[in-house]
Amino acid sequence: MGREDRARVAAELSKDRTALVDRIVAEVYAEVPAYRGLHGSQLTEVRAIAGWLVTRSLELWADGRVRLPPEDLERLRAIGRARAADGRSIGAVVRAHRVGAAAAVRLMSDRAGDRVTATDVFALSELWLTSLDQISEHLAAGHTEAARRLDADVERARRAFLDDLLIGRQASLGAIRDRARTLGLTPPDPGVLVVADPGAGEDHPPRGGAASAAMDLVEAVGRPDALATTRSGRVVLLLPSGAAARVAGVLGDRPWRACVLRPRALTDMSAAYRLADGAVETAPPHAFGGGPLGEADACVLALLNGGPTTPETVRRTVLGPLLSDGHAHLLETLRAYFGGGAATTAADALHVHPQTLRYRLRRVRELTGHDPHRPWPGFVLETACAIAR
Repeated sequence: MGREDRARVAAELSKDRTALVDRIVAEVYAEVPAYRGLHGSQLTEVRAIAGWLVTRSLELWADGRVRLPPEDLERLRAIGRARAADGRSIGAVVRAHRVGAAAAVRLMSDRAGDRVTATDVFALSELWLTSLDQISEHLAAGHTEAARRLDADVERARRAFLDDLLIGRQASLGAIRDRARTLGLTPPDPGVLVVADPGAGEDHPPRGGAASAAMDLVEAVGRPDALATTRSGRVVLLLPSGAAARVAGVLGDRPWRACVLRPRALTDMSAAYRLADGAVETAPPHAFGGGPLGEADACVLALLNGGPTTPETVRRTVLGPLLSDGHAHLLETLRAYFGGGAATTAADALHVHPQTLRYRLRRVRELTGHDPHRPWPGFVLETACAIAR
C-alpha cells in the first residue's frame, strides 16, 4: 500500500476516533489497576492523551515514519511531569501506553484488515515498538524532573497533597495512596480535619499570618506528623484520630474561630473541608464560647445555610444515642423542655418530678455533649429535635 492509500485509511480511521479511543481506554482500565480509580478530569485527560497518540500514530504511519518528532517528545515529558504531581507511578503510566499501543495495532488491523497488507500492519507495529522506547524515556524523564522538584521542597509537597485532598483532586483511595507513596507520606486514615481562623477573636492577628499560626498550632498539639496548609487566611490541619481531644483543648485556650470534625476517611476530606470551613465562616460569635465547634455544630450550620448535609445526617449526628428505644424518654423530655421553655413547665407536662426532669437533661448533656441549658448547644439540640421523627 502506497502513501496515498495509507493516508486514506488513516483518515477513515480518524473519523471513528471516538470509538477507537473508547476501546483503547477500556483495555487500559482492564489491564492497569492504577487507572481504575480515575475520575472526572483525570478520565478526560486520559482520553485526550489516547486520542492524540492514535492520531499521531496514524499520521506517522501514513508518512512512513517510525520515530516521534521533538515536539511530541516534549509533550510526553510534560505528561510525565503531570503524572508525578498526580502521584501516579511511572511504571503504571508506561504500562498503560504499552497496553494502549497493542490495542491500537489490533484495532487498526480489525477495522481496515481488508485494505491493508501484512507489510502495512508490520509498519504500524514497528512504529509503535520504536516510539514506545521514546515514550518511556521521555515520560520517565518528565516524571523524574517533577519528582525532584517535589523532593526539593517537602513542606510544599505536603501542603500541596493536603490541598488536593481538600479540593477533591485526589478522590480515589488508589490515587491518594500512590501520591502519598511518591512523597514518602503516611497520611492518617481515618484522620481528623481541623479548620481554624487565627485572626478571628483577636485584636492583633498572629505575626506571620496564617502560615505562622499553622506551624504554631502543629507544635502546640505536639504532632509534627500533622499535615498543614492555609486556605483563605485559615489554618487547616489533618491529624491522626487520637489527636482530636488534644487539638480541641489547645484551640479551647485560644480566641480563634475553629471547628474540629470527627475522624473520617481520606476520600471524604473534600466534603469535610466544606463542612468545617462553612461552620467557621457562618457560626455566630457566641457559638465558640465553649471551644471549637464539633461535628454536630457544623452539620446544623450546614443545614441552615444549604451546605453539604441532610436533615437525616443532622438528626443522627446531634441526637445520636437519644434516637434509640432505650433513650426515647430523654428525647421526649428534651422536646418538652424546648416546648415549655423551662424545666418546671416541662416536668408538669410530662407528669414527672422537676428533679427527675433535671436528671434527664443532665443525661442528655452526657450522651450528646451538648448542654440544653446553654444558648448555642441548646439551639443545636432544638434544631435537631425539630427535624427528628
